[in-house]
Parts: sequence; C-alpha cells; structure tokens
Amino acid sequence: MPIPSPNLHAAPPGEISGTLREVVDESDRPFCLMPEALVLRQGLRHRAVALLLRDPAGHALLRTHPRNGWGFSSLALPRARESAEDCCRRLLVTDWDLGTATPRLLRRADACAETGMAFLTLFEARVSAATARMLAAPGAIMPEGLPLPDAIELAGLARQEEPLLSPLLRHAVRSGWLER
Repeated sequence: MPIPSPNLHAAPPGEISGTLREVVDESDRPFCLMPEALVLRQGLRHRAVALLLRDPAGHALLRTHPRNGWGFSSLALPRARESAEDCCRRLLVTDWDLGTATPRLLRRADACAETGMAFLTLFEARVSAATARMLAAPGAIMPEGLPLPDAIELAGLARQEEPLLSPLLRHAVRSGWLER
C-alpha cells in the first residue's frame, strides 16, 4: 500500500467523493477515471491547479487551510476532461467571484511527492489593490481575514522552522516558482 503524500486536497478518512478525476500516467496522459477520494488516498498521479491572486505590488492573497497552514488562493483538481485553464477560470468565479480576472500561467510542475503526486499547473491572476484588501479583510471570506504577504514576507514564511505555509506553497516559494 503506497504511503500517502502530504496534500491539501485529501478527503477526510471514510469519506468517498463521487466526483470523478482523471488518473494519469508518468507522462501526464489520462488512462482512467476514479473517485477523487480514492485517487488521493492511493497516491495516484493526477492533475491539480493552483491559483495565486496578487495585487499590483505583488502581495499574495493566501487561503487558510486548517490542517496545512496558509496555502494558495485556490487549489483544485480539474474535473474529468476539464483543462487546467478552464479549471482556473472556474476557481476565479466560484471561489472569488472574479470572472473578469485574467489568469496567467506561471509554471507546470511534474508529479512528485512535493505536489502530492499531481501534475501541477500554477496560475496567477492580478487584482487591484482595493480588491485584494477587500478580499483579505476580516469577515469578507474568513472571519479572521486572510494573509496578504509580499514576496519578502512569503520567502521568510517559507524559511520558518515551524511551518506556517502549506507544504505545497512552501515548496513553490523555495523553488522560485512564484517569481515574476
């Protein structure tokens, strides 16, 4: 039985989602559909999309994940036959109500332990400073508000011995994936 890798999208134990996701081979070619919870629990290769919202000064809007710390603004597994770009646009609308924002591809990363065995497609979308502050404000999305660190603060958070960032975001910062 494979050892589950740390990921941000795992379903709670005992819960099996009916949402089908593509299982992919080592070349990122889909070969079957399986329920999301089983794909994640078994550590199978799959696809994931991460979105980072930034203001014009480069401050990143982070989302709090209770078990993993602060992570990307949005993170999701594309639906079966959904492109990474379409998944990102869906996240902009469903998570943030930002249907007019234009995502920009930052990086594609191969599946590995650090990505939770996902072929990761990382996007950023720029929003105005006022929109970023409004989304980060207490009560807008989360009762306590959301962090909005700049690049220097994000790098400092990634170096902390006691991790405050999710494993995936920490890896992305340390690997230079978020560089403009």
